[in-house]
Amino acid sequence: MKKMKWIAVCAGISLLAAGCSAKPEAQPQPAAKPSDNAAPVEITYLANSSWEKPIKKVVDAFEKENPNIKVNLQLSPTTKLTETIEIKLASKAQDLDVISVDVPLTMGYALKGYLEPLDALLGADAKSKWIPSATEAGSYQGQLMAAPMNSSSVVLFYNKDLLQKAGVAFPSDQINYRMTWENVVEVAKKLSADTNGDGQNDVFGFSFDQVGKAYQLLALAQSKNAKPLSDDGLTAKGYTNSPEMVNAFQFYSDLFNKWKISPKIKREEALDYFISGKVALFLASTQNMPRIKDAGMNFGIAPHPYFEGGKIVTPTGSWHVGISKYSTKKEAAAKFVQFLTLGKGSKIWFDENGALPASKELLDQIDKDSKYQEFPNNIMKLAASEARETAAPRPKTPGYLEWENNVNKAFEDIKNGSDPKKALDDAAALIDNQLKKYQSVVK
Repeated sequence: MKKMKWIAVCAGISLLAAGCSAKPEAQPQPAAKPSDNAAPVEITYLANSSWEKPIKKVVDAFEKENPNIKVNLQLSPTTKLTETIEIKLASKAQDLDVISVDVPLTMGYALKGYLEPLDALLGADAKSKWIPSATEAGSYQGQLMAAPMNSSSVVLFYNKDLLQKAGVAFPSDQINYRMTWENVVEVAKKLSADTNGDGQNDVFGFSFDQVGKAYQLLALAQSKNAKPLSDDGLTAKGYTNSPEMVNAFQFYSDLFNKWKISPKIKREEALDYFISGKVALFLASTQNMPRIKDAGMNFGIAPHPYFEGGKIVTPTGSWHVGISKYSTKKEAAAKFVQFLTLGKGSKIWFDENGALPASKELLDQIDKDSKYQEFPNNIMKLAASEARETAAPRPKTPGYLEWENNVNKAFEDIKNGSDPKKALDDAAALIDNQLKKYQSVVK
């Protein structure tokens, strides 16, 4: 009955149109077991094309260790990748075995029946080997549906030259001495300047990297104990527009419109503003480090800020990997997922890609390795600590894309001067209307 309900919902989603056709349904097949004497099993893995070099190294090492399993690596840009997954798995195609999962989409994929639960395939103790925020984000109804390839975290980069010029002390890199948002505003006012005399600031005290994006901005509201959606992920009114959310995004508005200490720029422009000296304090993912280093700038790092008297919260979440429900080679696929997320492949992925690990073992290695004690490598030690202690996942909902698209638009409008309460009220109303289609399929 539940399955029938889901098909009814699917019919209303244009993207999934291929999955709602009248084709005969292919049923999940028994797993094929690779053995030493059998012909090689080939599994197909759909991955993000931006990972080409590091993921090929993981695949090469896996095939060397598992000569009876070949990996057909298919690479796709992020937007096409998500679309391909929807089309292939909605039509119950059997030619994908391992898929890349943008972790906020896990619940939706699980409800649609796209993913094979991993607990039995990876072993009961697998979940205890990753940090809780990554395990929780990749699980639905207590079952692990997608295993974390890595995690992510955000730190405060600062331009030492601009701080010295303004006579501002460098912030501490110790988590026990992190800045409050109130400190950030006070300092950013000193750092903002009109250098060409046109009456407008052209050097700004502070900027987010992901301007207008939920991944980074939700931490503002979560520091004020806001809960962006209901527990079942189906109600936005009273959550997305709660007083705590409105209060947090009034602060966000004031950065641009009252204090004028943040530039009204697009996300794509933010890093260039920092490395060109137009922004002094820059809150950004650790994965920005290579470009900041390559720019040759004089910079430092500090922990993520929080509101005075509020909760310390940092953004997290990244790509996970799952096994298609319709794969006919689930055991071979599980071997690859285990290798990539917990085995030798997870170390290769970290060494080659540089993303913050979700594996506790790798995070422990960062803590113990002396090379992560000194700047700038200590950014990984700081991020590892945040991932363990302060990371807060984004909300779970089968309609994550609908929620994110509407709140991102509200955040953009707020940046440009819209009243925060009205923008969030409007977003909550739209989200609730769009989430109605999922109500019959969520218990």
